[in-house]
Amino acid sequence: MANRTVLLWSAKTTLVPGSEILLSDLVPKKAAIPEGSSAYVSARRDVSHFLVLKAVGPGELLPMSALSGNAKTRQMSAVPISVHASDMPVDLLTGEEVNLYHVGDSRLSKEISPPSLVLSHVYILGIDRKGQNLSGDLKLTVSVNAKNIMQVLDATATGRVVVVRVNG
Repeated sequence: MANRTVLLWSAKTTLVPGSEILLSDLVPKKAAIPEGSSAYVSARRDVSHFLVLKAVGPGELLPMSALSGNAKTRQMSAVPISVHASDMPVDLLTGEEVNLYHVGDSRLSKEISPPSLVLSHVYILGIDRKGQNLSGDLKLTVSVNAKNIMQVLDATATGRVVVVRVNG
């Protein structure tokens, strides 16, 4: 069986949809996959700067179907937003899929509308919890399709954004 192993790329950390792959995100891993090695990316292939299409967890082999070099799929952008600590799950992690909701804030707008869905199935690219204790705000970076950036920015300008984890 040792003679049948192939060297494939494995994720070192969570690879989030919309992010660009860097070689530092990957680690080569020997695997014995008799008939399915073509479904995974060979460690001999340079996939740096490819775009992640589907989440790949740490230690998982990198499937061919999870990445794209196509320029049309490169329409995802990293958008920073500020969120109150109480407006997101305490244990939220980078790589998780969330829905973003707009909740009016009387300090920012005189017209308060009912809560509304801003975007669904957004991925968390990063979480900066440094300011959490001082102001109660966290800084999140989310992966958003370029055509939806204005929706997210508008929601932050006229109220609060509530982050809800997608389960299942």
